[in-house]
Amino acid sequence: MNDLRLNRNALQLFVGFIAISAAGWGQVPAATQTPTDTTSRADFPQKLVVATREVPPFAMLDDEDRWTGISIDLVRAIKTDLERDAGHEIAIEFRSMPLSDMLSAVEKGEADLAAAALTMNSEREKRMDFTHSFHSSGLGIAVSAANRGSGWTGIFDAIFSATFLRIVAGLILAMLVSAVAIYLFERRQNREQFDKGWVRGISAGMWWAAVTLTTVGYGDKVPRTIGGRLIGLLWMFAGLFIIAGFTAAVTSALTLTELRSKINGPADLPRVEVATVDGSTSADYLRARHILYAKHTDVDSALASLVNNECVAVVYDAPILKYQAFQNYAGESIVLPGTFEPQKYAFAMQSNSPLREPFNQVLLRITSSPRWSDVLANYFGEEQR
Repeated sequence: MNDLRLNRNALQLFVGFIAISAAGWGQVPAATQTPTDTTSRADFPQKLVVATREVPPFAMLDDEDRWTGISIDLVRAIKTDLERDAGHEIAIEFRSMPLSDMLSAVEKGEADLAAAALTMNSEREKRMDFTHSFHSSGLGIAVSAANRGSGWTGIFDAIFSATFLRIVAGLILAMLVSAVAIYLFERRQNREQFDKGWVRGISAGMWWAAVTLTTVGYGDKVPRTIGGRLIGLLWMFAGLFIIAGFTAAVTSALTLTELRSKINGPADLPRVEVATVDGSTSADYLRARHILYAKHTDVDSALASLVNNECVAVVYDAPILKYQAFQNYAGESIVLPGTFEPQKYAFAMQSNSPLREPFNQVLLRITSSPRWSDVLANYFGEEQR
């Protein structure tokens, strides 16, 4: 009887132990559960603060001062998708600032993300996190359309350039001064060669100045007065310097035109004047290769310096160069085919931002869809599909 009671008590203890253990095993710790979403609803902000700057076609202001562009449109599309997971609307505040301030704002948490044409690189990755890339490209080179001529076209452009025409105008002015001086001395005592009438007399003086300057010296017009001969002597010596300077200027203009027309790639950059945007990855590229460059605040001012012959080449992100050159400097600038120094554009966020993973999931879904090709084609043209 006692044995039966002991067996029954042992069985009850065993069953109780099993029940308690089963209850404990059924409660999986929160850290080991697999969530349906890495970010809870509480983690989604009521407002996204987006640091940006005008970098057409990725970020720009339209006629109504509303932000638009490839990066901006993508942020809005991702925001709309995240609103469904958040269960509430998410407002967007765009804050325009320079590139360096954009990076600082994200790093300090003053902005939720930076969106423009932001290149991923190792130095920036040390300071912040990046989403997956949404566009791949590289650096490009823009040159002046006027300097892409070759052969006779390049010579023709050099001859009719503003610099060359100023040189010719200066030469004609010097000849005119000499012609007037010789006419004033010779008009009374040498009428057969320098007519007393001022139009014909100065014309004869121009002829004399030209043949004397070029050392041809036909001898058909010779000064007879002491003053006229003194002018002739001075003009002959001055002509040596004038011809030497004129020859040097012409040679320099033609040589520069030849150099400008032979910018075919990055290997040609060290020997010409280069411009780029200060603080950009293109500036980092040039600096790393010890290539001197003129600093500009934006690509538009860099291209303006190009068409004004203040530089020979502009180095910057190829898609931005192509867009700006086509929109604002069509016919004045050309972007050379091909790219170098591959780049990937992404959004920047503060390190360990809880928004990074949900952003990445939606970003990959959007950029993998056929609709994304349509977006790129809308900004770049059909060849970007």
